[in-house]
Amino acid sequence: MIQKRRSPGGNRGHAHAGRLGARQVYGKNGLNSTRLPENWRERLPDPRSYYRKRVAKLGKAQGDGWAQGQCPFHQDRNASLTVNLSHGGWMCFAGCDSGDLVSFHMRLTGLPFKVAVRALLGLRS
Repeated sequence: MIQKRRSPGGNRGHAHAGRLGARQVYGKNGLNSTRLPENWRERLPDPRSYYRKRVAKLGKAQGDGWAQGQCPFHQDRNASLTVNLSHGGWMCFAGCDSGDLVSFHMRLTGLPFKVAVRALLGLRS
């Protein structure tokens, strides 16, 4: 019978850190210990100015705040994306996805949540 060799630290779900503890390797609060400000939601950019810069052929907002434009996530000749210029929600009728301003920025830039929020707030990561 062949025995498998075990690493000195066993399988604890994280990389073997030698003699260092997980807190010393990953930091006190995890891999990225940079916390978001408590009021980060209130500090997000105005959806009107954010979407105007990033959505091609964005039309006028209707009475409920929704405006249509070309979706940046697929080849789009017609306006298949609708964004809410009041609260920041978005939805692609071609099936790309839907969400809020943060999820739009994450998808557009490829950034993970915390990094995307920090970028939207103008904070350094």
